[in-house]
Amino acid sequence: MNYEEIKKLVKLLKDEDLAVLSVSDNDTHIHIEQKDGGAVAGESTPAAAQPEEKSSGLIEITAGQIGTFYNQKDENSEETFVSEGDKISKGNQIGFIEAMKVFNDVKSDVSGTIEEIVVSNGDAVEFGDVLIRVRPEEA
Repeated sequence: MNYEEIKKLVKLLKDEDLAVLSVSDNDTHIHIEQKDGGAVAGESTPAAAQPEEKSSGLIEITAGQIGTFYNQKDENSEETFVSEGDKISKGNQIGFIEAMKVFNDVKSDVSGTIEEIVVSNGDAVEFGDVLIRVRPEEA
């Protein structure tokens, strides 16, 4: 992949207002993400948990990228990062998203109690999909 092809990919990312674009060919892998309104090429960042408050008072933690969501700590274990009813703090890992053999931690941006885990271990997720609903702590 040459420089001009990469420039076209960055333009496509901006023009289509995409959050993430990953492209591979024979021996090259390009991963581009929108970051603070600008495109950053070749940089892989952790999947950020994007909180969004709903009218029910629950905050939804959403997928920050496309991939496969895992709540289990490893494939041979039944131990999970979080379960419904668990109290979590801002910055706690709630799982990870695997995309193209890259594992990105998903961390909470809110403290509170997990009311619902929306996706199951191993489910495919897309950017913005709701992963977990949290009842925020009372201030």
